[in-house]
Amino acid sequence: MNTEKNIKTKNDIIDAVIDRAGAPSRRIAERYVNGVLDYIKEQVAAGNTVQITGWGKFEPVLQAGRDARNPQSGERMSVEAKWVVKFRPGAKFKQEVAAREA
Repeated sequence: MNTEKNIKTKNDIIDAVIDRAGAPSRRIAERYVNGVLDYIKEQVAAGNTVQITGWGKFEPVLQAGRDARNPQSGERMSVEAKWVVKFRPGAKFKQEVAAREA
């Protein structure tokens, strides 16, 4: 199994939009990518779930409060409940990842 990480960035996504969708310029492709990402972020922050069929969904989930311990001092502390974002991949996405050679 290849354990080396191959991290892709937003610039890689912009390049892919130029190549695959034929965006006329890098500037326009960047606006498209930023528009999609901003929309997802705004909707989830507003409490909505964003579902992309065949790909997955982004949803806000309330993480329960809990007791924790400060790792430096060992002091017990309380962590309040908070909203976090979860991504749940769709079945097709999971199948494609599972089909990757180990």
